[in-house]
Amino acid sequence: MPDSRLEQRNKKRLSVKFGYDKLEHTGYTSDVSYRGFFVESRIVYKSGIALNCELTTRNGEIILIEGRVQWSKKGVMRHSYIMKSGMGIYILKFLKGEDVYLSLLDLREEKRILIDRHI
Repeated sequence: MPDSRLEQRNKKRLSVKFGYDKLEHTGYTSDVSYRGFFVESRIVYKSGIALNCELTTRNGEIILIEGRVQWSKKGVMRHSYIMKSGMGIYILKFLKGEDVYLSLLDLREEKRILIDRHI
């Protein structure tokens, strides 16, 4: 099945803290774009839930994001090497560090193209 995504995905491993009210769970990003990212974690929320996410870069810069769970899948622990457990997060808005996020992923040009296309 061909990939129908409009945006380029980037493989990037960032530490993530996330939660509904508090940042009480941890995970790592693996697949990142301007509009969202995949969080690998044994803790997953149902689709449609709004979450706060704190991403930390390797040099300690903090990116705060308000996002929504687009989809999630809970893998069985004994098959974790086969099937990832986690969720796709759609970015609703940046609360802090949008420039850090864009420069880290070199997505400034992609954002401009998306805005030009009114996507």
